[in-house]
Amino acid sequence: MTFPVPGQWRSETKQAKRDEKKRTSSPCCFFYAQGQALVTAARYFSDDKLLEKCRGGVAGKHRHRIHLALFGQLMASFEYMLKDFMAQVVDTTGIFDSRLKDQKWIGVDIERVLSQRVARTTVGALLIHPTLGWSDPEEVNRRFKQILGNQVIERDEIPTLARLWIVRHSVAHNAGFVTGPDAARLGSAGLSEKVVAVDENYVRLAFDLLCSIARRVATLCGECVLTQWLRSLDDLRPDYGRDGHTYDQLKLLATFIASRPKDLPTFGEEDYLRDLDGVRSGHQ
Repeated sequence: MTFPVPGQWRSETKQAKRDEKKRTSSPCCFFYAQGQALVTAARYFSDDKLLEKCRGGVAGKHRHRIHLALFGQLMASFEYMLKDFMAQVVDTTGIFDSRLKDQKWIGVDIERVLSQRVARTTVGALLIHPTLGWSDPEEVNRRFKQILGNQVIERDEIPTLARLWIVRHSVAHNAGFVTGPDAARLGSAGLSEKVVAVDENYVRLAFDLLCSIARRVATLCGECVLTQWLRSLDDLRPDYGRDGHTYDQLKLLATFIASRPKDLPTFGEEDYLRDLDGVRSGHQ
């Protein structure tokens, strides 16, 4: 059975180009765009979208299967966002290198290094994307705090997010069935051997929670990264020609746009000088 090689993006469409720009430059904006598309897909198969003769038991069963798949994709997109944000920070600036060296959860796998002969990737992706533990909210908070200086998941969000990851585990590994151990983790023995009832509303509510975290990753951690990088320039004269490329990349990491059709903003020398002056004025 041959590997299902993906087709090329329809690069002639404006939406595909916009999504690709967000994917490569702004992980949090890309998560919103992808998540919103999944929520829209979940709504698409509601009864009001179907002919009356197509509604009923069979449609309901297929709709449930579709919602399970969409929920799994939503959680995968969220995990990718967390890892890719960290990876892009590593690729853009070296000011956190000393903190990275102290992280025991980051290891260099020889096989992945050797794979660079065939398919090259960035240093950040090589270090961060293979790592595990991103489905543990407490561990995610530790990693962001230790490296970037801010926690991204609020205390009252942790129990709900932990439950979402258990549901995702049931969907991805057990075809939606809740095993005994997972039922215990959910705190309800009555859920054991039941199929999780993921529907359109559940997908939307999950997206709303994950969006609040994604926004925090951009506005708290992204802004913190940008500020610390600007402070590292204290002994240098302002020079957009020298700093512009890094500034633009970090500024996009600190951007969150809650709109799929809206393009990423562009930045220039005026923005750079204003942000640099703001950091230096507050640093005095």
